[in-house]
Amino acid sequence: MLTISVAGRAFDFNRIVGGRQITGIVNIAFGEGDDVYVVKKAAGFSDVLRLSIGGEPDDEEITATFSQVNEDFFRGAWPACVAVGPDSNVYVTDELRHLVSVFDRDGLFLNHIGESGTGEGQFDRPSGIVFNAAGNMLVVDTLNHRVQELTTDGAFVNGWGSQGSDEGQFRSPWGIAVDGNGDVYVADHKNHRVQKFDSNGGFIASIGSHGSDIGEFDHPSDVAVDPNGDIYVCDWVNNRVQIFDSEYNYISELGGSATELSKWQKLYVRGNPDVHKARRRVDSLEPEWKFALPTGVKFDAKRSRLFVIDSQRWRIQIFDKLDGYSDPQFNI
Repeated sequence: MLTISVAGRAFDFNRIVGGRQITGIVNIAFGEGDDVYVVKKAAGFSDVLRLSIGGEPDDEEITATFSQVNEDFFRGAWPACVAVGPDSNVYVTDELRHLVSVFDRDGLFLNHIGESGTGEGQFDRPSGIVFNAAGNMLVVDTLNHRVQELTTDGAFVNGWGSQGSDEGQFRSPWGIAVDGNGDVYVADHKNHRVQKFDSNGGFIASIGSHGSDIGEFDHPSDVAVDPNGDIYVCDWVNNRVQIFDSEYNYISELGGSATELSKWQKLYVRGNPDVHKARRRVDSLEPEWKFALPTGVKFDAKRSRLFVIDSQRWRIQIFDKLDGYSDPQFNI
């Protein structure tokens, strides 16, 4: 379905971006203007790219490749997630090195934050990262089952969470988001839920439980919140993004709408006749429209666009969000 309309909202499929140029994509972050930073995590392909993704179809290009600026830097690295700080620097969590790497916007390495361990400012396979209104980073410390708040200099500010399934506890948390009120949302991966906290880590609410029905999750991997308070949960194993309002009521879900290839995918198919012939032989291409183990979801407030990181298919599916929408009536 190219357009989903429900509860005064419409999610209109815009396009896909990606292909072999972003093999192993797992996470993104928005920078200045049309800049989008992409984390690639795959054996032999780990990297961070800066893309420019404009508002029109095919308006995308790679503008920086961090591995070209820092030779051999990503050998032995396992980057997970990315965020852009108030200083415009790019902060990348590294699961294998148990730290956060800091780069300038063009990809030049600046410094590391953190080390392996269980103490304050130490990590065990960090993943999700986001900045709050105070300009501090919130880092999901996955195998320490907690969230840590640090300054851009790496000084410890606050932290919360422990291993378990009670309120405020986690089991391998992953994605994280902050809303306009400063509240924090964490994708509690192995507890199959999203937890919401105030800015100090005080528990507010829990969304979801384990399953595949409406409002249930199977290993949620990420969460995003738009300026209107709508909540988007990347429901990893269920191959969908579920949408909730600010009161945690289910609104709808997206399952993928990639009816056309991306600019880069079209070039690849045109340059490979055997691939082109193979695509013509199948009865239907509809299965490739759908998400395949999506790992991330981000909301671009500048253009009111939802980006879904469709990892197994090496692409981003983009949806325009239209608020105050009502279905038009046509007489033909």
